[in-house]
Amino acid sequence: MKYKLLIILLVFPLIAHLQPSKDKDAPYFKHQSYPDIKLILTDSTTIFNKENLPKDKTVALIFFSPDCEHCQHTAQEIVQKMDSLQNIVMVWNGPSYIPLTDTKTFYEKYELNKYPNIIMGKEVAYFMPIFYRIEITPYAAIYKNGSFYTELRNSITVKDLIAISNNTYQIPDYSSDLKKNKKGKNK
Repeated sequence: MKYKLLIILLVFPLIAHLQPSKDKDAPYFKHQSYPDIKLILTDSTTIFNKENLPKDKTVALIFFSPDCEHCQHTAQEIVQKMDSLQNIVMVWNGPSYIPLTDTKTFYEKYELNKYPNIIMGKEVAYFMPIFYRIEITPYAAIYKNGSFYTELRNSITVKDLIAISNNTYQIPDYSSDLKKNKKGKNK
């Protein structure tokens, strides 16, 4: 009995050590260009993918849910300040499990359909939440000239979008927060 326990105690740590470690970086850190998005637009026939994204502009890939109150508020704010946001192409992407009719209703209700720089659709497959590790909506991945620039996680403010458009946005430095969290865990 003691030998079985000894073998178990020796084998389990060895197995755990040999397991491949989990990749802690989300895929968008590794692939700085546009992801392989595939949306069906609100006309229910047009497929929109990364080849449709401009390479020479600022693009916000916005993941949202039509029933999310923060998303609704963000849409209202964007429409109110659209004069300052003409330089950003905004691709609003609803989740694949939400009916396209809900996405279209959102698009029309908040009058996002009046602006040529706003594209609205829903995912064909559940891609963005995995690719960007999205935990809450709304979420925006910002690309400049086809390359990843920053993300707006947990909230999207018009103030931030305007600053990004004007090239005055200061990308937050989260490294000090990470150091604080590590110190707190060691206590």
